[in-house]
Amino acid sequence: MGAPLGRICCRGSVSKRPSVPTGQPDQLSFAFPAGRLRFDQLVVTPSNQAAVSIIRQPDKWPTAVFCITGPRRCGLTALLQAWCAETGGTYLTAVEFAKLKQNRLSALAGQSVAIDDAEKVAGREALLTFINQTSEAGGRLLLASAESPSQWRVTSADLKSRLNSMPIVEVLPPDEDMLIGRLRAAAARHYLKLEPEVVAYLSPRLDLTYEAIEAFAEKLSHGVTTTGRAPSVPLAKEVLEAMGLTEPDEPPTS
Repeated sequence: MGAPLGRICCRGSVSKRPSVPTGQPDQLSFAFPAGRLRFDQLVVTPSNQAAVSIIRQPDKWPTAVFCITGPRRCGLTALLQAWCAETGGTYLTAVEFAKLKQNRLSALAGQSVAIDDAEKVAGREALLTFINQTSEAGGRLLLASAESPSQWRVTSADLKSRLNSMPIVEVLPPDEDMLIGRLRAAAARHYLKLEPEVVAYLSPRLDLTYEAIEAFAEKLSHGVTTTGRAPSVPLAKEVLEAMGLTEPDEPPTS
């Protein structure tokens, strides 16, 4: 799945962008910590507060299995990895889960396990078996998907019943604080630092969607690379125009 959930607090020293081509702005970038993200590296806003709170208390889950959903690129992967880091659990992509042999699944059943893009393995009998094993062994299973379990392609009536009874928590669309934090984090992944005036310019203009945030950062990075310009307000404006985003109404002049 896509990008990290919430605003990532960029910890560590500030470092120069490596191997900057001649003529390209010498941008500062945040040094991201190695390894998996932790919950203290995510900023909690009303957009993700419920999700973070619930998954961090697996002992209070009503069942051994819980599902977290949210808009595409909202950062479900980051949540799963933070959960695994905190619980000592195992993070699996759908592809990795599909490759596991039954003996390995049996060994994992009593532990904390997270499966990303779980809808991609919903048609496999192994998922139903693992859900049952986890429940019997006292483990915890956290499933993540951009789709509600009711939309998963399931052929097994038993699995469909289990999924329908599974508790779900949703990551909501970004609020303004989330937009600002994710925007800075997305830019930093492209070795760009957004000055406060650029963030202030973008905040009321960029669509409040995770996909728009990531798309903007990618296009801004491309603009910096191809033009050799800094990620300034004028360049940000050009990127927004290229994305078809219109300017908000200007206040009337007196």
